[in-house]
Formats: sequence, C-alpha cells, structure tokens
Amino acid sequence: MGRLRPALVLCLLVAAVATHCRGEEEPLRIATYNLRNYLLMDRQVDGRFRLEYPKPEAEKAVVRRTILEAAPDLLAVQEIGTWDELEELRDDLEQEGLPYESVFVLEADDETRRIGALWRAGIEVEPIAHDDLSFSLFGDEMRVKRGMLELRVRAGEGPPFSVFVLHLKSKYTTDRRDPQSTQRRTKEAHAARERILERFPDPSRSPFMIVGDLNDHRNSSPVRRFLVRGDLQISQILEARDRSGLIWTHYYKKGGEYSLLDYMLASPGLTSIYETRSEIVDRADYYEGSDHRLVWTDLSLREAN
Repeated sequence: MGRLRPALVLCLLVAAVATHCRGEEEPLRIATYNLRNYLLMDRQVDGRFRLEYPKPEAEKAVVRRTILEAAPDLLAVQEIGTWDELEELRDDLEQEGLPYESVFVLEADDETRRIGALWRAGIEVEPIAHDDLSFSLFGDEMRVKRGMLELRVRAGEGPPFSVFVLHLKSKYTTDRRDPQSTQRRTKEAHAARERILERFPDPSRSPFMIVGDLNDHRNSSPVRRFLVRGDLQISQILEARDRSGLIWTHYYKKGGEYSLLDYMLASPGLTSIYETRSEIVDRADYYEGSDHRLVWTDLSLREAN
C-alpha cells in the first residue's frame, strides 16, 4: 500500500475528530452543576475578610477540573454571577481544551446568583427565558426568584427537545412563618411545573428534561411537583450514582449532612426516544470548588423498531 499524501491524511484526521465529537454513535451529554458563588461577594479569603471579592482562583481551578472530567456537551449552571463571569469560565475551559461555542445567563429577580448554560459547537440551542413566573404566598405576590431557563435543543438525528434549568429557593430563611422555606420552594416548583405543562401538556409525547438544584429531597413536595400531577406522569428521576454507588450531590459542612439536591428528570416522551445513563462526578477535592457535585446524563437515540 502506498503512502497517503499529507493533505489526505489531514482530511482523514479532521473527519475522525469530527465523528468522535458528534458522531451518530456518540451520546449527547447534558450536565448540571451548582458552582457555589462564582460571583463577587463578601467572603473570607486566606484568613482575611474581603468585600466584593471574586471566587478564589484555587476554587475556580477545581470547578474547571470537575467540568473537564465530565466534558458535557451542554452544561447548566447555578450560582453564576454575571455574563462576564460565565464568559470567563468559558474562556478558561477553552484554554484547558474544552471549548464552548455559546453561553447564556438568565436575568431574573435574583441579581446576585443566577442560572445559565454553556454549550458546545455541533448542537443548536435556543435559550428561552421564563422570568415572569409568579405565585402568591402569605397574601403577597412573588416571583420565582431565579426564574426558569428553557434550552430548546436540537442535536444529531434526534428530534428537538427542551431542557428546563432551575435553582429553587434554599432552605435558609429569616421568615418564621415558613421554616426552611418549604412553602416558598413548593410554590416556586408549582409555578415552574405549570409553565412546563403549558408548553408541553402531554409529557408522554413531549421530550423534555428538568435539571438543576431543587434544594430538597426526592420525596419532598417541591420535587414531587415535577414528577406527577394527579394521574399525569410528568417526569422521572434519572438515577445517578458515583463510583461508590452513592447518590448524594451536596454536602452541608456545618451540619455534616450529605443530601441529594441536584437532579436530572426526564419526561416519558424523552425516555421513549433516548436511552439514558447518569453519573455523579466523584472527585476527592470536589468541596474545594463547590459544596455540590456535578451530575451528568448521556442521551443515546434508541434503535428504531
């Protein structure tokens, strides 16, 4: 066999790389990650209290290593500060070998901790901002604090589907009428759920995912809002585990508590089209970057009958 010409070798290498990155056999990887205060805030750094200080570089490095280990095609993030900070994260990831083509940050009522997303080239994503979700609590009209981000995704040969990104109210509160913010978080979940069902009334025929930090356990009222409404099956929890078989995604250091707070939920319409496989990134140094662990799901088209 004769030697291949350099130009032909280059073309074959490019084709091979393209096939590897987004080939028909390659699953689409979607992830969610709470970055823990990737923003300007008052914080303790090296034993000193600093005003309006960015996330320390050592913490950012662990966040990047976590993302690089998962290498998702689409990454939903919580607790990002501004567009500039998400652009910074994108630039740093690209320098370390993981390029993202686009980013989006949802501007909602919370002007400090926002939700957003990054996605790679080769998939089409249309961001849709649901920043108008409202509810009544103790006689007051309120908004879902961080809104809900819908990402309309088209990738490969599969049909378009939506990824809804959420970060529900934390358990911290000073309102004695609502211990651990349970009522508010449930109201937020209800408002978001109703908007999802307005968009997709029949989840058995509509492919979508609900991902993010729901700030409650799997049998809680807020999480159940996204699973069923009466007899209607809305979604199911995609079971994710780490290398040890554990399912926790958040560590509350002060209380010494490990919890499942970060979820990947899928509609029946999505699981009828895609096979799914989910994991939790299991790094020994995870807490140096965030108190949450990254969760990802691979979507692979089912073979046609």
